[in-house]
Amino acid sequence: MSEQTFGLTKLALLNTAGYGKCVLPLDRSVSVCAPNNTGKSSVINALQFPLINDMRLTEWDGHSFEETRKFYFGSDKSYVLLEARLPGERTMTIGVAGRGKASGYQYQYFCYQGALDLGHYTEGKAIVPYGRLFERLAERGCQPQELKASELNALLTGGATPYDHLHMKLIPLNNVSDAPVYKEIFRRMLNLHKLSAQDVKGFMLKVFDRHFSNARIDFLAVWHNAFDKVNRMRAQLAAMEKESQAVQALENLLDGRAVLKGKLAAYQPRLDEALVQWHDHMDEKTQELARRRELLADEKAGLKDRNNFYQSQLMELGGNKKALEQWLAEYDGLYQDFALVDEATLAANIQSLKAEYEALIGLLASVKAQPLSAIERRLKELRRQLSSNKLQFKNLEYNLYSRLREDLSPGEVAELSRLLNPDLLALSTAKGGEVAIEDDGAFGDFLEQVAGAIRGQVMHLPGATIDLSHLASHSFSSAEDKLVLKETIEQQEAELELLSAQLRVAQDLEARLAEKAALERQVEEEQAALRGFKRFDEMRSQYPERQAQFDTLAEEEATLREQLEELRALESRINDELLQLKVREDQFKRQGEVLERAKALRIDDQLDLVTGRKTPYMIDIRLDMDGLADSLEHFNRECRELRDHDLNISNTYLYLVRQGISQFDGDPDEESRCQKLINYFHNLPAEREVIARQARTALVDVAGTLTSLRSDLHRLHGEMERFNRGITRHPISNLKGFKIEVVDRPQLVQHIDTILETSKRYEEGQSFDLLDLNQPTDDKALAQAKDYLIKVGTERAGLTLDDLFDIRFRVTDRAGNTESYDKIDSAGSNGTRITIKLLCGMLFIRQLLSEKERGKYLIPLYIDEAADIDPSNQRAIIDTARHFGFVPIFASVKPQIACEVVVPIRTTRDGTLNLVEEKDWIEVEAPALAPEALEA
Repeated sequence: MSEQTFGLTKLALLNTAGYGKCVLPLDRSVSVCAPNNTGKSSVINALQFPLINDMRLTEWDGHSFEETRKFYFGSDKSYVLLEARLPGERTMTIGVAGRGKASGYQYQYFCYQGALDLGHYTEGKAIVPYGRLFERLAERGCQPQELKASELNALLTGGATPYDHLHMKLIPLNNVSDAPVYKEIFRRMLNLHKLSAQDVKGFMLKVFDRHFSNARIDFLAVWHNAFDKVNRMRAQLAAMEKESQAVQALENLLDGRAVLKGKLAAYQPRLDEALVQWHDHMDEKTQELARRRELLADEKAGLKDRNNFYQSQLMELGGNKKALEQWLAEYDGLYQDFALVDEATLAANIQSLKAEYEALIGLLASVKAQPLSAIERRLKELRRQLSSNKLQFKNLEYNLYSRLREDLSPGEVAELSRLLNPDLLALSTAKGGEVAIEDDGAFGDFLEQVAGAIRGQVMHLPGATIDLSHLASHSFSSAEDKLVLKETIEQQEAELELLSAQLRVAQDLEARLAEKAALERQVEEEQAALRGFKRFDEMRSQYPERQAQFDTLAEEEATLREQLEELRALESRINDELLQLKVREDQFKRQGEVLERAKALRIDDQLDLVTGRKTPYMIDIRLDMDGLADSLEHFNRECRELRDHDLNISNTYLYLVRQGISQFDGDPDEESRCQKLINYFHNLPAEREVIARQARTALVDVAGTLTSLRSDLHRLHGEMERFNRGITRHPISNLKGFKIEVVDRPQLVQHIDTILETSKRYEEGQSFDLLDLNQPTDDKALAQAKDYLIKVGTERAGLTLDDLFDIRFRVTDRAGNTESYDKIDSAGSNGTRITIKLLCGMLFIRQLLSEKERGKYLIPLYIDEAADIDPSNQRAIIDTARHFGFVPIFASVKPQIACEVVVPIRTTRDGTLNLVEEKDWIEVEAPALAPEALEA
């Protein structure tokens, strides 16, 4: 191994996997120590992101990739960083950065030339988010480059990328295509406790893959394919004998097709010629019909002009007639209303209604001018006055007032009237009246005494005086005032009637208002009737003249309509003739359409009327233009019949194929295939001999297929012998010897050899009945081999190299004791088991590396629960790993002083974050410190 080595030198985690910060050396053996479940595996598993970078090949201790991604890259300040030393004294930094929750916890690869400086990723105590990282790196002289996973993989393994100038080949594979195999083995080396013998076997096949044919043999299919042709030929022979009637039917169909081909081939050119002539015939007929239609159209146009003239006259006449009809209808209506009415009656009705209307308006106006209570008071007072005046008028000459005037002076009468009720004074003194004077003297004396008691408007009574100045003196009319009194009574009666009317109006004002509106409408209606009467009186004189005009117009209209009917009859005759022309044109057109449809339905261009066998048609062909469409349709029917013959021939042939007669499918020409089949049918005895010869080569084909698989097993033995010889050139941990042996599965390999040897004997002249898979063979061993290989191949979906062998681990310890193990975990000590697993992983990875660069690039590997391995074995493992180009990382609860560096994981006081800084590294120097000192 070269003294100078390259590869990864440092791993750093920032804000990821439960670590605030973690820095580990990768170029020296390391002991990572911390209590269980503290995060040791999380640190090592982080290497999968940059070094495997194909997440389909990663493993996360049972967690889903989505959970893992969130665990490692929960924010855009989460980083997994690697530092690598490269030839030319170059240093590279490779990073994986989180993009945060918004991106679904995705991450981004990047790299740049330069040493890993965690100060570039922080500002004070804060971590720089990825969005600002490139700007910060650029400020510090770095030129970061974002990479896709495929680009980073190509850079690490030496594949072609746009970034080849970075020269970052840390995993110098012999072939870039081995990258997936390398990643799978590397992942298992990070989880050695899961590595099994079956995994090692799988790695072995993948590592040496290019040396093998990688055949997967479906032995059942191989056997069937080899004997399929023979069996098909025999099946076809049997089917041909069984389906003799179908073969004869096919022969008849071929003969019928030849007859149809001959007839159609003769008709085809004659029809094409007639179709060309049809177009001239159609043009001639079309022009003749068009000329006659044009003449009729001209005649129809002349009729149309006359019809338009009559229509215009009829329209004008109709307008005049309609005006007269409206005038006469108006006169009839007025006649019904006013024939028995005169103007004076209508005027009197209007005056009467107007008077009633105006009286009601006056009442409503007076009612609005005074309240109801005032009307009622005035009415009561007027009734009292009227009653008094009527009493006076009745007893005007003989009443008590007149009697007082006889005995008393006018002044005394006036003073006395203050005391008496006016109605009392108006009472009659005549015989039978209300006042009966039995003694005039005594009555007169009494009156004088009463009058004498009144002096100066003061009445003196015994013990009292009464001031009468406040009482009104009543005046009564004398006989000479009778006429005046009568007029007063009449006025009061009229006023009383008016007040009563006003009272009735005031008591039902809404009804009186409605009555007013009704009277107003009646007045308007009567006025309208009067106007109508005047219109009627005016029209009455014009009626005879207007009626005569209407009768004249009616006669003229009847004459015009008769002339129009004559025109319509002529037009109908022309239309009938045009319709007949149209029918003839349509018939001719339909005949053309039928012909066109028949032409469109022609399939003779799709039929092969030229090549192939056909029978000549010897009958003379004559075509008539009027029956051309029928001739073409008959031609089309026979073309379809020919097509049906073709279809029936194809179906009959396919039926025979389905019955097992398929050996003629290789011929591209159908008629040739069918003719060959018929010829075969007529030559069956010779075909039986051909089948017998074909069976003799089938077994050789089967053996040839198995030869590649048997050769792969032979080459695998050779490769593993060379591989094991390469192991013995190097010290192997605490073991003296180690081999991975290929152990053939005897039964399977023996049966393959049986078929190969039997095939060889057959070529030497022996014969076997191998024509049918279901028939027993003459060689019992061959039959057993065939059945067994079919059974195993079917169970395993094909035979591969993997099915032919198992592996065994042959271990020789330092004392010279040799043991073999089929399973790694069945090996004796934990140290031996770990050593076997490490050797297998390292040796297979080393096999994938370029031979001239093996050991130059150190690759980290992980060993969990390292405390189970004794210190001397640990040192041996470290030395062996160094020889093969690997650097081990031991994980344990306690520090392992066999390593060069001890890295304890510490936890923050609140227990939320783990921390590992470079200042925490403990360099282990010889003589090694005791574990107790390191723990202290």
